[in-house]
Amino acid sequence: MNAFDKVIGYETIKSELSQICDMLHNRKVYEDLGAKLPQGVLLYGDPGLGKTLMAKCFIEESGLEAYTVRRNKGNDDFIGAITDTFAKAKENAPAIVFLDDMDKFANEDDSHRDAEEYVAVQSGIDEVKNCDVFVLATANDIDKLPDSLIRTGRFDRRMMVQRPTEKDAGQIIKYYLSDKKVSDNVNMEDLAKMISYSSCAELETILNEAAINAAFQRKEKIEIEDLVKAVLRMQYNTPDDMNKTSVEEKRKTALHEAGHLVVSEVLMPGSVGLASIRPTGRNPVGGFIHCCKELSRRPYQILVSLAGKAAVELYYSETCASGCHSDISKAVRMIRDGLSENGTHGFGMIDASGRFNEISECQNSRTEAVTQAELERYMLKTKDILLRNRAFLEAVTEALADKETLLYSDIRELRNKNETTEVAV
Repeated sequence: MNAFDKVIGYETIKSELSQICDMLHNRKVYEDLGAKLPQGVLLYGDPGLGKTLMAKCFIEESGLEAYTVRRNKGNDDFIGAITDTFAKAKENAPAIVFLDDMDKFANEDDSHRDAEEYVAVQSGIDEVKNCDVFVLATANDIDKLPDSLIRTGRFDRRMMVQRPTEKDAGQIIKYYLSDKKVSDNVNMEDLAKMISYSSCAELETILNEAAINAAFQRKEKIEIEDLVKAVLRMQYNTPDDMNKTSVEEKRKTALHEAGHLVVSEVLMPGSVGLASIRPTGRNPVGGFIHCCKELSRRPYQILVSLAGKAAVELYYSETCASGCHSDISKAVRMIRDGLSENGTHGFGMIDASGRFNEISECQNSRTEAVTQAELERYMLKTKDILLRNRAFLEAVTEALADKETLLYSDIRELRNKNETTEVAV
């Protein structure tokens, strides 16, 4: 069994690490072609994505003795430990020095990257160069590290570990559920689509919470409602029950979220993996949709942002329901970003008479006027999409008001029953 089989997904990174292990095992094959072993490998990315696990698999697969450095001592003692570790690895070469969570060595922000700890690491790397010592490191935020430390020559390979792909996440979910009793009513596609894959650790925690909930209720197996409850609680901080509200207010909330959902599904079918009218965080009312496909085009994102307000305005006289203000602010920011990138937004210059403010105010006024015009244009387009797909909008609204939360399969069924009409954007 290959050590990297313990890591689910991440085939590209595993392949690259396996290649380096092969170089360690079969150096002559590479040296005969003039290939040199990379000076070091740095795995970086958000916490909880399995960087340390990948590093440990690399060490296991290499078969070399590894000397690990982690921040577990005070400043002077820790600097001494760094120096001693490199010296010990050099004495016992061939060996690996593993610098785990290297961006935490100095506990400094990105404006203090000249800390003694990093100087010690750089000196250690330079000291073992050409001494059959391989340096392996992990970090969450490489912006906190000095450029001189992570440059080519000290770390020739820098690999960014990103959140799991949808395919990888499906495999990870199956792995974490393999030791749990799961009901036949659990739709694995629904489960994969509803979860944001911010990290493998978070994914494991969500599935464990579902098991805890099922056991507390003395169920024989984990059911889909247990998993939905865990996702809503862990990822969106929603209460287990809806706040008491009038039927009319509940329908307005459902209509608002249905607007977001419908526009997203019309522009990109299959993009919404979960929708709920449960409030999130400290918000007393309001819901959310979770997009399992990224709406990469900015116009699509603006239209979806405005869709909640647009839907409510189509059926009620009020111009802004709960949650609309943040949606509008988001749309305005994206419109301004687009204007800036297209050169519509200009910047003033100070002339001899110091007329900078006058020019700036004039340009800002023009930019705001263009922004407002664009906002109104996008709002009209959003309402057009909703009106052309009114049956779908009303069906989703009623389903949300009734069930409170819709899964990917629920949304797909509603879309199939209500033909959608595409609108050119």
